[in-house]
Amino acid sequence: MRGANKNLTQGSYSKSMQDQEAAAQPSGNSSMIRIKTKEQLTSNIVADVDLKPKISVHDLDFFYGSHKVLHSISLEIYENRVTALIGPSGCGKSTFLRSLNRMNDLVEGARNEGKILIDGKDIYAKNVDVVSLRKRVGMVFQRSNPFPKTIFDNIAFGPRIHGMKDRGELERLVETSLKQAGLWAEVRDRLHTSALG
Repeated sequence: MRGANKNLTQGSYSKSMQDQEAAAQPSGNSSMIRIKTKEQLTSNIVADVDLKPKISVHDLDFFYGSHKVLHSISLEIYENRVTALIGPSGCGKSTFLRSLNRMNDLVEGARNEGKILIDGKDIYAKNVDVVSLRKRVGMVFQRSNPFPKTIFDNIAFGPRIHGMKDRGELERLVETSLKQAGLWAEVRDRLHTSALG
């Protein structure tokens, strides 16, 4: 998140619309990220497409401790569109994405200001079930990104939140999964140690 010349671009593409773009503008030597979204639609597309956003972000600021890493992000992401966040390493793409399913809640000292709405509901409201939110808003990472839990608990996490409780069944699933990934021999003796290393 540090450095000058940081930028983040968001584009939305579909058969009927290839015109939603957002770009962050660097500000001098700061690491500030600003996104403004601009719709460029022809009148015939407006008549044919319901432009109700699936995700709406309003004035999102994000902090790690006192260090502000995302600045005033506002954009809308539409249902049934492919949306891409493009930018250099460290510009805030992953921090922004983790904000959409509250994975940043697991990072000590992380906090946000502003609003993120999914289907019109504030995902940071006090009554939000974070586990249900993460079932609906998933992420696939380029590199492994384990939870701060044991190796066993990381692999059993998904099945557990979907209701699997039988310890024997979980143990078989963890072993099978690790064997299929070619990791069983490497980690079988340390399943109950931290997955973070």
